[in-house]
Amino acid sequence: MKIAIFGAGSTGCYLAGEMCLSGLDVSLICRPAIKHKLVINEGITLTDYQGFQQTVMPSKIITDIERQPTINSLFDVVFVTLKCHQVNRIANQLMAITHDKSSIIFMQNGLGSFDNIQDELDHRTLLQGITPFNVLQLANGVFHKGTEGSFTFQTNHHTLAIQSALTQHGFYCETYENIVPIIYGKLLLNLNNALNALADVPIKQQLSDYQSRRQLAKAIKEWLMVCEAADIQLHQYTKVKPQWLPTMLSLPNFLFNRLAQKMLDIDPKARSSMWEDIQAKRKTEVEFINGAVVKIGKRYGVRAPVNQAIVAQIEALEQRY
Repeated sequence: MKIAIFGAGSTGCYLAGEMCLSGLDVSLICRPAIKHKLVINEGITLTDYQGFQQTVMPSKIITDIERQPTINSLFDVVFVTLKCHQVNRIANQLMAITHDKSSIIFMQNGLGSFDNIQDELDHRTLLQGITPFNVLQLANGVFHKGTEGSFTFQTNHHTLAIQSALTQHGFYCETYENIVPIIYGKLLLNLNNALNALADVPIKQQLSDYQSRRQLAKAIKEWLMVCEAADIQLHQYTKVKPQWLPTMLSLPNFLFNRLAQKMLDIDPKARSSMWEDIQAKRKTEVEFINGAVVKIGKRYGVRAPVNQAIVAQIEALEQRY
């Protein structure tokens, strides 16, 4: 099974590292800057908040896929780890590097980009997956997992084989037939990405602040109202059921710190990917995260003024660069 990570940044490199360490044949398709970083540092170094550290080099690191590939160089599985707004431009490239029995797995944070590209890839098996943990790209080719969680994929024969390889080597992985509750449940957690970028502090410090938690609680409450109107069940990622998260987050500090110890069991350095985008002056995915709450809410007659305001604040930051 030949596997490619298309658009390997922080999440893509972490996924590639776990699969390489599990004995899978993995190639990276990435920007020259990522290739240079990995070459001079002799591979991908994975670390996590529990002290794990290991370095591995992928089978190939590809920066140019424009030349016509041969049948022997096509990939059986491609994980797309690009940002949401980049996905709609790559259909032809994905067709060129896969065959009619290939699986293409989209690993985006928000909602909307997968729907936009499906029609252009109607001769491929298209799946979705999520990364329910935070990855921060550090110096010297280090990719640091700052929160708990494991890669999650929609089920088919390819993802089951990958799951088997990962779990045999100590990397927990989940697969689900019905990915919709998983994707929608993950969006609930992603609503903090923008707030963390606006706060400009590590996630643990942000969640320790009562006013910041209250703002997150309001954003989550709007998403819960939208999902109730759309009759969509959400997968539970935390000890607390999704419906109770706003109440938990709204507790005063002395109660929250006592009852939500697991929620605060994260690396003190961990920050959101949207914070990284703002710092690097890149376009963010806010349109597909908080913006998705607003868009889907309109479809079902549910207003989402808190998430609308968050979108406006992030877009104002983007306009500065």
